[in-house]
Amino acid sequence: MTDYTIGEAADILKVTTRTLRHWDHIGLLVPGWRTWADHRLYTPTDLGRALQILVYREAGLPLKEIAELLDEPASARDALLHQREVLVERIGHLHRMVRAVDDILKEETMSVEDRMKIFGDQWKPEYQEEAQQRWGDTPEWAQSQAVAANLSDEDWLAVKQEQDEFIALLADAAARGVEPGSEEADGIVDKHRATIGRFYDISREKQILLARMYTQDQRFNATYQGHAEYLLSLIETRAQKEGIDLSDVQWR
Repeated sequence: MTDYTIGEAADILKVTTRTLRHWDHIGLLVPGWRTWADHRLYTPTDLGRALQILVYREAGLPLKEIAELLDEPASARDALLHQREVLVERIGHLHRMVRAVDDILKEETMSVEDRMKIFGDQWKPEYQEEAQQRWGDTPEWAQSQAVAANLSDEDWLAVKQEQDEFIALLADAAARGVEPGSEEADGIVDKHRATIGRFYDISREKQILLARMYTQDQRFNATYQGHAEYLLSLIETRAQKEGIDLSDVQWR
């Protein structure tokens, strides 16, 4: 039976060795063997599990949920059938997104509510109402509403694309175990701040408070594919480097 080094396994799976090390660290993919020098060796069975991880990750599932699915006792056929269900659901979601974009392109003018349909369940009308009740009397709400009122259909599509790209970037960084405080992590923090800053002025302290809110509201956590805690760690680490006292963060 052929065993593969971590570099060989990474090449086969088209992932980085850092990703494989992270999967090993969290117990998602532990290599079957170790050399006398403690180097990882992956068996064909390990690579089979890795392929299942990649299928589920491509479908948008967080690593914690993937681990739970893979650890459930099931036959190989049952596992493949479940993966097929997940992929079909993902394909259905993408088809709905395409139809929503087509509808936008057919209309010369659309209401903000219609434009927001492209965001799916993340932007239900009741969410908008709840946000207005919570923050309707703040300068940030007024600023964001003024910006939104002047966005074209193409602008809303760009907003959605920017959001999707950020979520994918965050999920990939979490999967690879990008360390808070690293240059790459700080870049992610800046991108997050920029997505919010499109609508209103946002300081680092405001960004911290928003990220803390994400971890307390499952809807936000789901939007970030279960990585709200990870995003918060990146933001707070960046803030500490800038001299911000995390025990005394104010909305200012």
